Amino acid sequence: MRSSLFSLILLTFPLFLPMAAQSAVKTAEPGELRDLHYGEALYQLYQENYFQAIVRLLSARKQGLMKAYEDEPELLLGGLYLAYGMPDTAETIFQRVLEQSASPELQSRAWLHLAKSRHKRNDRQAANKAISKVGTALKPLEYDESLNLLGLIQLLDGKNSQALETLPKLSGQTEWSLYGEFNQAIAHLRQGEESKGFDLLREIGSRSAESEEMKAIRDRANLLLGYLMLESKQPEPALEVLQKVRLHGPSSNQALLGAGWASLQLNQPKQALVPWQMLAERTSDETAVLEVQLAIPYALALLEADQQSLQGYRDAIARFNSSIGELDQALANIQQSRFPDNLLDVENPTEAITQDEAVLRSQLPILLSKNEFQERLQDYRDLRLMERNLHQWQEKIASYQSMLEVRIAAYAKQQKKVDAFLEGDAVAQLEKERDELQALYERAASPEEPPFMLTTDDEKSWLKRLDKIEGLIGKHNRDGRLASQQEGARLMEGILIWRTVTEHPARIWTLKKQMRDLDLNLDKTRKLIADLTLAREQTKGRFKAFSRRIEQLKKEIPSLIKRVAQLRSIEGEMLQQMAANVLEERKTLLHDYLIQARFGVASLLDSSSETVEEGSKP
Repeated sequence: MRSSLFSLILLTFPLFLPMAAQSAVKTAEPGELRDLHYGEALYQLYQENYFQAIVRLLSARKQGLMKAYEDEPELLLGGLYLAYGMPDTAETIFQRVLEQSASPELQSRAWLHLAKSRHKRNDRQAANKAISKVGTALKPLEYDESLNLLGLIQLLDGKNSQALETLPKLSGQTEWSLYGEFNQAIAHLRQGEESKGFDLLREIGSRSAESEEMKAIRDRANLLLGYLMLESKQPEPALEVLQKVRLHGPSSNQALLGAGWASLQLNQPKQALVPWQMLAERTSDETAVLEVQLAIPYALALLEADQQSLQGYRDAIARFNSSIGELDQALANIQQSRFPDNLLDVENPTEAITQDEAVLRSQLPILLSKNEFQERLQDYRDLRLMERNLHQWQEKIASYQSMLEVRIAAYAKQQKKVDAFLEGDAVAQLEKERDELQALYERAASPEEPPFMLTTDDEKSWLKRLDKIEGLIGKHNRDGRLASQQEGARLMEGILIWRTVTEHPARIWTLKKQMRDLDLNLDKTRKLIADLTLAREQTKGRFKAFSRRIEQLKKEIPSLIKRVAQLRSIEGEMLQQMAANVLEERKTLLHDYLIQARFGVASLLDSSSETVEEGSKP
């Protein structure tokens, strides 16, 4: 097929590459939350606070937490490192999971992550080897992702027939199936099977879509199909397909431009002006918006509206010259020391910015249109955030030292009480009480002992009082006048004796229960003493360890800040060079458009002069 068609097809690859990279982070979501520490890390993850999520995972791992999830937190940590642009560290984690995990699902997920890591580093051979080891013990979403990645690698390697064998295996039930079908169309077109590729693109472009992602793929399919039809000189169906693209989607500018060219192929320059004028009103700096500045006066010239066409070319020249001037100014500003900080400071709109910075920020969409620049800028942003975090830790470390000193002082106050308790005879006293209670229980439970031994103090007091009362009655009851009192005293004594005898078994059971409670208290006291003894031995060492750690961090943090600052400086210089290259390319493109616009003006002036000369002839 023609080289222009190949270049157009290759432009479609960025559609599904970003998703393959982003999904590396969020495939370890548990179906049921079984650990709060893991849940906190997931919360930070889905808030897109990746640095905080890594910190939570590392902290929980160091403390031996998150045991309920086997190696899932490790896979999540590796995915975060991969998203952070640290594939070597991520691969180390994935390899460790492969060596330690016995779960087929976790091993397959580890191979999938490993394949994505190697694909991210453009090592397609190693990625293909890893993806071939992914088993079927995966959830449908992850299994489809592995098939899509395999098909993508095969496409990038030019193995189109193999890709056509892999991609149809997708389930059709997940979002990856959308990308798989689009890739199938690419493979058919590369194989020279235009009819199959066209049919598949037409099917994707006609499908109903609910999510923004599905709508974007549908628009991209219609856009590609429309341009392929224009390439094949089929303007009518191309126009029909391009009109299906949404007017405000990411593919709308290219679709409007293509719709105008389709009308032009139909020899309908007036109709071509409708989408082109709509496109010309947009403020975007996309190539399509620039190109339409030349297309409109070209169509006007075909309509013999020479004055309007001439004015259109002159307006285009003015716009291109203005854009070139802004680019020159931006290129000069890039060399300033604040770049790329002045790009990232756009996140703080309350700060006043200079006119030069405003001009530079106006070029941000052009810079961000390059994926490599986006990744480098994200790396720089992460380094800046890390540097800011390190400075915050440097300020906090002094407060941690103060907190430790307060804890040591509080411990010193409590230590005297603890030492007194440990050096006391609490256990001996409890053991003595327990032995006395045991002896009493054995005597009371013996059938040889009378039940009166378990009488209460009140009962003993009443018995003594009754004995005294009976003695007094016997001494003064010579004529029988106190017979009723004597009978009452005997009755009362009988009631006390009867209650003592009948309640004796219950009192023995209560005595046994008191023995059990005393045993429990004795065990708790012994455990408390053991725990306090161990804590007393460990606390001094723990305080020393904390103090050493704080002192170590005091020394390490400044060196880390210096190292991060150096890396940020290197990244900044690379971003300066990349930004300069991107803007120089843009400037070259604008110069080409400027030449075309001037050529259009010259052509119009030449034709008008020839018309004047012909009209002046006799």
